Amino acid sequence: MKMDRLIALVMILLGHEQISARELAERLEVSRRTIYRDIDTLNRAGLPIYTKYGASGGVGLMKSYKVGKTVFTPQEIQNLMNGLHSYKQLFGRREMVYAAEKLNALYPENAEGRPSAPFVMDLSLNQGNESLRSLFGMIETAMNERSVLTFAYTDARGQISERQVEPYQVVFKESSWYLQGYCLDRQDYRIFKLARMSGLQVTKEQFTPRAFTPLPMDGSDWLNQDWVEVTIRLERSVMDRVIERFGVDHILQVDEHHCLAKYPIIANEYGYDRLLAFGDKCEVLGPPEIRRGFKAYVQGIMNTYEGD
Repeated sequence: MKMDRLIALVMILLGHEQISARELAERLEVSRRTIYRDIDTLNRAGLPIYTKYGASGGVGLMKSYKVGKTVFTPQEIQNLMNGLHSYKQLFGRREMVYAAEKLNALYPENAEGRPSAPFVMDLSLNQGNESLRSLFGMIETAMNERSVLTFAYTDARGQISERQVEPYQVVFKESSWYLQGYCLDRQDYRIFKLARMSGLQVTKEQFTPRAFTPLPMDGSDWLNQDWVEVTIRLERSVMDRVIERFGVDHILQVDEHHCLAKYPIIANEYGYDRLLAFGDKCEVLGPPEIRRGFKAYVQGIMNTYEGD
């Protein structure tokens, strides 16, 4: 990590005539004492860094010191910066600060020709997922060190099982995080929802990576159940949810206040929960067995509150 910080420090100095130790410390998220120690280290390595004290003081590189630019274009730099920013939101890693500073020094934000970011990804974790940040770090460690993970897993039926898993990939899908890996207990590849995992541990047991191919996350294979195409009548205010999930071709008809839509579900509690999320803005029109099943499901919920 120190080497990354030293390189980032040099890249910042290359982009500035002179900069204060305070600003360096803030940008690299360390103390000023650490900055001065890093300057001493770089000086001993032969870099011509000077330090001026006083109101107009600061830190700088001698003008005779030159380093060439990379072959990255300004747009490529911006795309890399966007990716680093998103990654840092998830992990909160200081290493991402150092990497971003190196890239930023190549084309500073105010440099001529550097484009602004036309697309911004906000992957900052919500309050519920904030607790998952520690899991990201542990899973990444296990992937890098090829270590087996152990955890207790609660499935969709509420059943708890102990799992040993070779981790291969973490996937973000529809506001939830999933781990794809090889389950040693089931002797097959499996997908695990991070929010259903507890007691995660990185073991000392090493594994030899298999020929992993990412598992599809569209529900067609890993859910392994039959889908039913349901016709629903929606208020236009929630029509966007159908478009975001299945595409605009699933909207069959639109009038001033409502629309008809195709909304595929699995005919179980998971599928009914999807429909229930629309609240009173949705009416299930067919097939008849799904309308009856959904009505019974809602009635079961109402029975919980009988007697209040």
